[in-house]
Amino acid sequence: MRNYFYYDKLDSTMSEYQRLKEINPAPLAVCAKTQNDGIGRGDHVWVSPEGGLWFTFDMVGDKSIPSFALYAGYCLHHTLETLFHPLVGRLKIKWTNDIICDGRKLGGILCRYQQSKQIYTIGMGINTNNEIDPNLGKFGAISLKDALGFSISNRSLWHCIIHSIEGYSWEVTDGLSYLTYCNDNLFGRGKWAKLETGGLHIKAEIMGIDSSGALLIRKEMGEYISMHTGSIIEFLD
Repeated sequence: MRNYFYYDKLDSTMSEYQRLKEINPAPLAVCAKTQNDGIGRGDHVWVSPEGGLWFTFDMVGDKSIPSFALYAGYCLHHTLETLFHPLVGRLKIKWTNDIICDGRKLGGILCRYQQSKQIYTIGMGINTNNEIDPNLGKFGAISLKDALGFSISNRSLWHCIIHSIEGYSWEVTDGLSYLTYCNDNLFGRGKWAKLETGGLHIKAEIMGIDSSGALLIRKEMGEYISMHTGSIIEFLD
């Protein structure tokens, strides 16, 4: 049985989850109306204004799967399209951990694995009903409210997403289905882009996602490589 905790304000749902986990070994989910110091990928700050959906939860896993963030993205993408038909065809999965709507960032995912406890910790931030800074992020941002034309229930969506990620967990060890889905809905597929990997900037064509969850790209001289870490900075065409 999962324990759910909801707060008006936290420094970070990830930090509060870790504190609670020390005293409560049961599955947990922590959500906050706002975060003062949300934890993003790398050294990025997770901007978390009131109205959005900001939460952290856990899932048992026998081992660390390199493509787990894509699995979580697949579940989030599928859940949103299932709940909100007007979003069908408008959502993309940006490697490795973002959901894009109409070319702008709708949500982000942060996944960690604790080998000693065999637990995935999953943090999500989704622009649902919050006001949007149009200049936020590399590709801009959008909210579900703006995309749909109406507000949604954060609490209901929170539970639906967790249920989805738990419900499809058997797919984690056989990545073919969710990686195929991610390929079919990959943001920027077929486009040339400026990419960052290992502190270096390169220009390459985004070809897809390989069987390990790495980004398959084609460099200017025709060389194909798999990019295991990094991000898309901007598109070149």
